[in-house]
Amino acid sequence: MKGTLNKTEMAIQDLFSLKEQVALVTGASGQLGHQISNALFEAGAHLILTDLDIEKARQWAKAHAGEQQKIIYMEMDITDRQAIESVKDRCLVEFNQLDILVNNAGIGIFTPFEMRTDEEFQQACDVNLKGAFHTIQIFSKIMQQRKFGSIINIGSIYGVVSCDPRIYEDSGRNSSEVYAATKAGIIHMTRYYAVHLASSGIRVNAISPGGVFNNQKESFVKNYENRTPLGRMTNGEDIKGAIAYLASGASKYVTGHNLIVDGGFSIW
Repeated sequence: MKGTLNKTEMAIQDLFSLKEQVALVTGASGQLGHQISNALFEAGAHLILTDLDIEKARQWAKAHAGEQQKIIYMEMDITDRQAIESVKDRCLVEFNQLDILVNNAGIGIFTPFEMRTDEEFQQACDVNLKGAFHTIQIFSKIMQQRKFGSIINIGSIYGVVSCDPRIYEDSGRNSSEVYAATKAGIIHMTRYYAVHLASSGIRVNAISPGGVFNNQKESFVKNYENRTPLGRMTNGEDIKGAIAYLASGASKYVTGHNLIVDGGFSIW
């Protein structure tokens, strides 16, 4: 016997649909930014792609030209408030709405902590923390007008657990204390904004990915895989599913959550 939907319930495909919604992605030219853009576009959203180096986002947009959704790409420095205001103005002109914001832009610092400079420490804080503060403060104003929105902040497992130095050996990719501190800060900011924007109909969640495979040194990949219960590094499809869930109505009763996508890395 076939089940029937309650008249107030939505079919699962409709819950995940982002048709006619507008999504903005920071750091859209990066490896994760590319997969985030794919997920939002495949779910039906119009896109505003931003980055300091916009060339890869431009090429991505050209490859999808002629499809039903509109794609805009703009250079944007998330540490520059005026640059963000300019993107906001363009968003209002082109769409008069913003439904989804993905704070993906960020930087890593890889020098040993004994050699940490004040400039490196400040740069990581400015990009990873202050940049997200800028975008949420500015773009949430558009969402508040419509009493609707989903903000997704990209954290890291190293905002949850400390890095295991045995993985890195001589790879030169050692995770830093300031990177971990900023990602822990992003997770806490997610909870803060989830509370303070809830009355405006805006949900705020985070995704903390594990290490993303990007042709790293073979010994590092092997060490990482051995440290992970599911036996592999994170790939693009892992991120796409998480983005589609938190951006859409499928997670309409979820806010302040940090979705860890790490193959079990952080559970032991």
